[in-house]
Amino acid sequence: MDEKIIKLNDKIFVHILDTKRFKSNIVAAFLLTDLNKEDVTANALIPAVLRRGTKNLKTMKDISEKMDNMYGAVFDASVDKIGDKQVLQFYISAIDNNFALNNEDLLNESLQFLCEAIYEPKLENGSFDSEYVLQEKETLRELIKGKINNKGTYAIFRCTEEMFGDDPYAIYKFGNEEDLENITSESLYTQYKKVLDTSEKHFYISGNINIDEVKKFFENKFETKESTEVKETKLKKCDLKKLEPRVIVDKMDVTQGKLVLGYDVNVESLENDFYKMTVYNAILGSSSNSKLFQNVREKASLAYTTRSIYVKHKGILLVTAGIELDKYEKALELIKIQVEDMKNGNFTDEDLNDAKVFLENLFVSCLDDQSTMIELSMGQYLLNAESDVYKIIEKIKNVTREDIIEMANKVELKVTYYLKDE
Repeated sequence: MDEKIIKLNDKIFVHILDTKRFKSNIVAAFLLTDLNKEDVTANALIPAVLRRGTKNLKTMKDISEKMDNMYGAVFDASVDKIGDKQVLQFYISAIDNNFALNNEDLLNESLQFLCEAIYEPKLENGSFDSEYVLQEKETLRELIKGKINNKGTYAIFRCTEEMFGDDPYAIYKFGNEEDLENITSESLYTQYKKVLDTSEKHFYISGNINIDEVKKFFENKFETKESTEVKETKLKKCDLKKLEPRVIVDKMDVTQGKLVLGYDVNVESLENDFYKMTVYNAILGSSSNSKLFQNVREKASLAYTTRSIYVKHKGILLVTAGIELDKYEKALELIKIQVEDMKNGNFTDEDLNDAKVFLENLFVSCLDDQSTMIELSMGQYLLNAESDVYKIIEKIKNVTREDIIEMANKVELKVTYYLKDE
């Protein structure tokens, strides 16, 4: 996969992932805004309203017919968060031009449609369609209320919420239910225009691409402004040094306890230490050969599920476990032993090699899915890190046993969160 990044101006970037591996092309857009409590709910609502209709395709039925006419293309929009950024996401997937029966330029149609969906919404008296806004507010309300439905995901959210406090990363990506009451079609349209004006926009085009044609499309669509500004890391690590270790227990009607341990990883550089921590995480708990899986789940039978997650954009490590309600103390103790073993170098060369092989297969598999390729590229870009899969693998292969022990001794437990029965 070859990636070419074209910087049109300080706010708009075009990423071209040129590959002949697929029979389809994907055009995606990421609008990056700063996570904050004031705007998070309205921002989460914007993609949902935009996907309902455009200036020329006023209903979802019209959009669906358009997709059908493009040989069953797929369009969607959503919201996510990456580090301190709330991300408004849009994408359309259509077959490659070479497979169109009547020589249609489906890539150009995809580009035109996605830009229309983002920049030319259906309006009613100079603002968003009030019926669309009302309906999507209720859908978003159910999404926000439903965050407790998946107890494992909810436990992770609560642990990070306790870890980060007033830091933006503690904010739920869909916002807050109480904010919905004050959102009108007029206020949402005002916020939408603010997002368009202030957000950093990244367009991704993946597939068998004519780079010159794509570049020409965007240069005609947007103002281009040459800049020699050096890109700096866009995400920052939160300083958790002053956070006193704490234990948080929530009670809910559950049949299985959800344990999450939140560790600060005192990395010096989110970018440079990413490769070391990725290997550390694979040995500790992200693979089926990991210490957590083998010792806590398989040998001791203290967890139904257990794994570790390295949140590369914030420099934290999360260890999760679904456990029987009467095994909290034993599971907690054994998990802590695995973490201490890593600090003491109690892992084998085979463990290190297995982790590297696991990660190599994992990253190579990214090349088999266009959406995953795009997500990896966007995540690495925000980390200011390498996005070429084979270069990432090479850096992972260079991680040493000493590197792992160095990282292990930077890991510090901050929050022990437990969701138990009432």
